[in-house]
Amino acid sequence: MNRFSPSKFLFLLIFSIGLSLSASRAQDKQIVKLNEHFYPINENDSINYFYKAITTYLTDSTSLERIFSRKNQIVKITRYGYNEEGDFPEENIETYDTNGKINSKKIKNRNNGFFHAIYYNDGELLGDVLHRGANNYEIRKAENGEITNSEENPFEPQPGFDKNKWENTLIKNLKYPTTARRNGEEGTVMLAIYVNEFGEHTEPVLANPENVSKSIAREALRVVNKYEGEITPAKTIEGNTVDAWLYIPIRFMLD
Repeated sequence: MNRFSPSKFLFLLIFSIGLSLSASRAQDKQIVKLNEHFYPINENDSINYFYKAITTYLTDSTSLERIFSRKNQIVKITRYGYNEEGDFPEENIETYDTNGKINSKKIKNRNNGFFHAIYYNDGELLGDVLHRGANNYEIRKAENGEITNSEENPFEPQPGFDKNKWENTLIKNLKYPTTARRNGEEGTVMLAIYVNEFGEHTEPVLANPENVSKSIAREALRVVNKYEGEITPAKTIEGNTVDAWLYIPIRFMLD
């Protein structure tokens, strides 16, 4: 196996997210319950409680979020701050598997969504990805160091669907609820559909119930059920189909 060197990428900075920062520097701390989609839920909701997010505010512009499972296993750590070298607000993200081993390290530009990420499997390096926006991914596998371009990120497999048919479904069916318009309600509804390795999928559910009003959430669920296009299972970098969630955002914005 060739030695993997990601020095080519300007985005690759030191990924340490400051776990050694002293707790005495913290100004405030917040604890929030999350559902299986990592969105906040009502504090009294025990049915949809899957994770716990503990956010420590270090300075006015820097915070540290740690997400734990219900068994108190670390799942994800995110440090929010500002990248002085690149002059952009950033997120430094680390994810972990159920054994506590690193799954990925990512530095993300919060202005445009661009990111550079390194991926692992059971502690072994898989490769890295440079995302330049839209469907533009630059992929490099650790096994051979070859660089390829792709419209998808193979290290984060997601189910697929016909985006053209989905756009047509929105155009033909989506309406702004009268109540939501009257009350000035806006937001992005995140819908989730579970797709198994065979392409069988569940009915869509609301992933972010606490972030949007009930009226626009109902409209989003109504419209997504009008979609008649194909939904395909997610594929790993090896080409194997796997179970995964498909997330579809619908944005409601008043003129």
